[in-house]
Amino acid sequence: MSLLPFSLLRRGRNERDEAVSAFLSEVRSNVRLIATSLTRISELKSRFGLYEEELKSQLEITVSELKNLRELLEERKTILNGLDGDSYNAVKVMEAYSIISESEGVSFVDENADRILRAARWCDGNLTKALKNLRESER
Repeated sequence: MSLLPFSLLRRGRNERDEAVSAFLSEVRSNVRLIATSLTRISELKSRFGLYEEELKSQLEITVSELKNLRELLEERKTILNGLDGDSYNAVKVMEAYSIISESEGVSFVDENADRILRAARWCDGNLTKALKNLRESER
């Protein structure tokens, strides 16, 4: 059995860490877009029907963003499985919401916007911590 020089081992680990970091950043960006859309939905709902068309449009945008998140997670399942407990769970909760919203549509997002927003904020916080820890371990 031939052992790789330490510099090659380190380079391989750094490339893997960079791929994980890029993936987590992309997921976090998608989650933040979803949170922004959900915040806008809450604002529109508080105006008592004045912006009905805009609300409908924002709900459709949010369903689309949730679908994009699910597709991203499907593409890179192996990286997702390498996350630690809270980060993994937070992403899986967002994935579950995205699957349900794709099946149920706009009405699901409308009825559960507050819950999905809470989950998105929780996910964002956990991914931010995971990225910070990953960057600190690279040093």
